[in-house]
Amino acid sequence: MPLIAAYHRPTSLDVAMDLLQAPNRIVLAGGTVVNADRAPSDLEVVDLQSLGLDTIEHDGDRVRIGAMATLAAGGDADAVPAWMRTIARAEAPSTLRSLATIGGTVAAGSGESLLLAALLVADARVELAGAEQRGLAELLATGVPEGAVITAVTIDPGGTAAEAHTARTPADAPIVAAVARTSNGTTALALTGVADTPVLVDPLDPSAGLTPPADFRGTAEYRLELARILGARAVEAIR
Repeated sequence: MPLIAAYHRPTSLDVAMDLLQAPNRIVLAGGTVVNADRAPSDLEVVDLQSLGLDTIEHDGDRVRIGAMATLAAGGDADAVPAWMRTIARAEAPSTLRSLATIGGTVAAGSGESLLLAALLVADARVELAGAEQRGLAELLATGVPEGAVITAVTIDPGGTAAEAHTARTPADAPIVAAVARTSNGTTALALTGVADTPVLVDPLDPSAGLTPPADFRGTAEYRLELARILGARAVEAIR
């Protein structure tokens, strides 16, 4: 992100939405990439941290995670299932987990995000100001609608889950990772490292229809093989 020209910190969601009508204003969540690019610009940011969007609580049979809740908070919250807390604590270095937010992670849609894969198998739904709620898989495929702001993510906390991954070193982001979850007789499987965003795949045939990217860590064929092996491993772990 280039150097910002102005900073706004509204105290109500309505004011924030009004501010964001200007084309040169964008949402500021955790701010982990603010001013990363030193090029000057007319870009203005609208900081959401004073809007009370950081609560994590039970909401009926689901758990509602505010968009401004940090990854560190998600890793510590009793309302979040234990298996997802473990994944949240591994999503980024500790210095970034205390800044990076759930909403920002969803909006970024990184194809290497193990937390997004965990949210996918937990039937995550994304609440939006300025647009209707939608499933996380749909939002990752289409992006956040223009003029909308993520306000919360809700998940189904039930079931049993497991993950499997392969990385160059323990400190590296996985080349490919698989997260599987079973609940009420239904199994969901999500993969990272095989598309632009984490994706839900067929638990019986994890690599079907995939066209993974290739980079210095491995070819597309290697990633497909990892998808098959790690997907099967994660599914087997929850049986």
